[in-house]
Amino acid sequence: MTTPVQRAIEQGDLGDLRARLDADPALANAIIRWGPNGNNPSVPLQYVCDMVFNGVVDAAVALPMAEALLAAGAAIDTPHEYHGDTPLIGAASLLVEDVGLRLVDAGADVTARGLFGATALHWTSMHGLTRLAEALIKAGAEIQLHDTEHDGSPLGWAVHGWKENKKGVPRTQPDVARLLVAAGAPVSPELRDFLDSEADAPFLRAIE
Repeated sequence: MTTPVQRAIEQGDLGDLRARLDADPALANAIIRWGPNGNNPSVPLQYVCDMVFNGVVDAAVALPMAEALLAAGAAIDTPHEYHGDTPLIGAASLLVEDVGLRLVDAGADVTARGLFGATALHWTSMHGLTRLAEALIKAGAEIQLHDTEHDGSPLGWAVHGWKENKKGVPRTQPDVARLLVAAGAPVSPELRDFLDSEADAPFLRAIE
């Protein structure tokens, strides 16, 4: 069953969302169950990013909705009950950079690990979200931490995102890689060997 907060988010209706939260601030942390048979549980902060990624909600309204939820007392580090992604990890993995930046500013745990044992910096690096990467590094994100699924560092994820060249993802992974290397991320010979085509020249220049 669609809840009033869920409906307000899906419709991008900021006024209605604020009214619902003013009437009952606890709704800012009430799980929204969506997808087939309601099997995907998300807190509202995460659900905003889910709907932007799915093309249901315009990205321009994501940050104001996140602000409304935070003002109502939304918890910033609630892990997803299945895979452990926090709202910050969700914002990074779903390419909702402005919400991610706001959560970092609000003090979200930048070291939290979720799906695949990955952090927000892993996903940010893969997607080439330069502003968010810079904010995460400044906030103390672990630049050399390896995920538990692929044994990859954030720099390795940046290489993967670059090579995958997925539609809808900005080609700015070299910019993130430059930030990571400047912050002390090591560049292994294996990583260099993976950048094996002329098209990889921008990435190689970034890590020199």
